[in-house]
Amino acid sequence: MKTLSRILSILSAFFGILTLIPSPKGRRGGYIWLPKLWAGAWSPFLAIAGALGALLGLGRKDRAAILFGMFGAFAGARHTQRVTKKHGAFDLAFGQDWEQRIPPEQWTRLSRPYQLIQPAKPLGLYQKDVNLGTRAAPLLADIWLPPRGVKPSRLGVIYLHGSWWQAVDKDFLTRPLFARLVNQGHVVMDVAYSLAPAANMKQMIDEVKRAIVWMKTHADELDIDPNRIVLMGGSVGGGQLALLAAYTPNTLQSKRVKTDTSVRGVISMYGVTDMTAYFHEYGAINPQPEYSSQMTEDMRPRVHDKTWLDKFMTRARVFPAYRYGNMPGGAALMIDIFGGTLNEIPETYKRYSPLTHVGAHCPPTLQIFGDEDFAIDVSHGRRLHAALQNADVPSAYVELPETVHAFDQYFGVSRRVAPAAQIAANDIEQFLALMA
Repeated sequence: MKTLSRILSILSAFFGILTLIPSPKGRRGGYIWLPKLWAGAWSPFLAIAGALGALLGLGRKDRAAILFGMFGAFAGARHTQRVTKKHGAFDLAFGQDWEQRIPPEQWTRLSRPYQLIQPAKPLGLYQKDVNLGTRAAPLLADIWLPPRGVKPSRLGVIYLHGSWWQAVDKDFLTRPLFARLVNQGHVVMDVAYSLAPAANMKQMIDEVKRAIVWMKTHADELDIDPNRIVLMGGSVGGGQLALLAAYTPNTLQSKRVKTDTSVRGVISMYGVTDMTAYFHEYGAINPQPEYSSQMTEDMRPRVHDKTWLDKFMTRARVFPAYRYGNMPGGAALMIDIFGGTLNEIPETYKRYSPLTHVGAHCPPTLQIFGDEDFAIDVSHGRRLHAALQNADVPSAYVELPETVHAFDQYFGVSRRVAPAAQIAANDIEQFLALMA
């Protein structure tokens, strides 16, 4: 019993400390990112474990177990309380009567903001590898439909995954969120846009516009309203692409596209908004040349597709066949995506920055950041939020305390446990209910 009490208390205290230690920016933040991510995710259970360890220690008169357990219980409970504390982002964006604009029927479908473990939802109907493009240029997506018996909301969501424009596939750690959304009647289309270095930014944003066109032209069979489509994306890739596409309707796209590409709203999970600033931020994590002439052959992405691990990573798009050993990214990533360095083509970096295109035409926007994001500075979200407010565009900006990058990306049940992931999902649900 003494051993058990000490294990519970010490583990709780160790991970509790991680919730309290501020995450440094840049490369150093990456060193503690994963343990800090899991410490935040399981903070409610760390609090329970610490309290149990302290109680067991009290019965054994084990002072160390009592002190460590009490500290772990305090740290876990404190983090949970801070993250789940109600914010006023929607009041500021949509007015204090915003809740009255959501139909009562839709309110009954929304999940509770926070529970110790969110109940699992049925996943709904699933169409895998739907081709949104042509045979010559396939663009694959998975389509998730409401389960039988769930009344359609007639709102469609186009989801774009994150990971630095260069890795991961559709259907990556998103099913718990998609299950919540389809059970509210929404249709979700999860797009596998092309990745770097095989694709550049022009091709990526063009594919997002093609996805919008496809969903609008197939609105009847999907049982959605073509005027109620919301873009949603995460991190450097998906978040930036979602914002950029939403703020550039009928521009930055192929001239062959005749369908209106405007959308009803956009959601960005810790997305980059200023590519000029991010060129320097990325360079602090992955050193890169100031000029293309300084590129050497060993900086270029190389093909690794010989071993079983290479082939698995390629098939799963964990990293494509063209990948550099310095993950994530590499010195050539942004230079290849944008066609040069910031010193050489500053207007290109500005053109592909969502911040550049802010105006009264922009749709309502929801941004969610962790205030200790080591990979993407929260200034990206704050600056975009301020610009949208100045343009009189409804902008809900949520910044979760003591929360790191990718706080909504977990394996297994963890997403249904993590306080930050639960709050973010609830904010997404409420935003979509307003857009519907």
